[in-house]
Amino acid sequence: MILPMRKIVSDCIVVFAFASFLAFLKPFGMHNVGYFYALSFWLVMCFSGYVLYAPAIRVGDKALASVISERWRKWISVGVSTAVASVLLGLIAPFIVDFFFSLQQSYWSSVASSTVASLFIGGFITLISIIKDYVKAQHQIITEQQQKIIDGRSQAASMQARPAIEFMGKLPIDKRGKLLCLQMDDHYLRVITDNGEHLLLMRFKDALQLLDTFPGFQTHRSWWVAKDAVSATKKTGRKLILVLENGDEVPVSQTYLTSTKHALDLH
Repeated sequence: MILPMRKIVSDCIVVFAFASFLAFLKPFGMHNVGYFYALSFWLVMCFSGYVLYAPAIRVGDKALASVISERWRKWISVGVSTAVASVLLGLIAPFIVDFFFSLQQSYWSSVASSTVASLFIGGFITLISIIKDYVKAQHQIITEQQQKIIDGRSQAASMQARPAIEFMGKLPIDKRGKLLCLQMDDHYLRVITDNGEHLLLMRFKDALQLLDTFPGFQTHRSWWVAKDAVSATKKTGRKLILVLENGDEVPVSQTYLTSTKHALDLH
């Protein structure tokens, strides 16, 4: 039942702002009162109301939890709790008024007018607090949804990268690095990275399956290159040759010419 400290601080800021606004307006015949004196009065009045309203709303929500459905419980509990708290503040307000201004009427007459004023002021502060909490809750929901999307994308990216990581794990540690290209060599696969090359006893098509989601493409029936490893292109007669960042040259066959040009955005 204890209010979180951050909510208390946030609510106190709202109460202070509203008290300052009332001190500026000077309602209920307070036109001849100085601003800071009026501010002192409204701070005492509004914070006294907050001490009553905040717990009353929480108690009311708890008490009605098993009686009213979730859809209507919040608003009904707020309405009932605000009315009860306004009556209680109406009983206390005459003493606050008497302290600052001296009562001009009997206590019970002042209770009636104070209750009406408390209902208006307390209801307004409560409404502002509810709107603030609602906006905060919606912001939290949006933040959580955005985080779920980010986490989902990260998980998807991790799942996509897993086969490529598995493939690179087959290389000796000293040869692991940035993948540049693959070349089929009989029953072996020549894997070239920026740390050198290594022969794997592995079928070319099995390697291509593992690297299916890796940014690269096949250029020849026995060659595959990583897209960001290509530093230049050149032509030898009608044949297109890819020059890799390590200086190696990879041929492009007619079968893969169109797809290679598309992958490299060549015209």
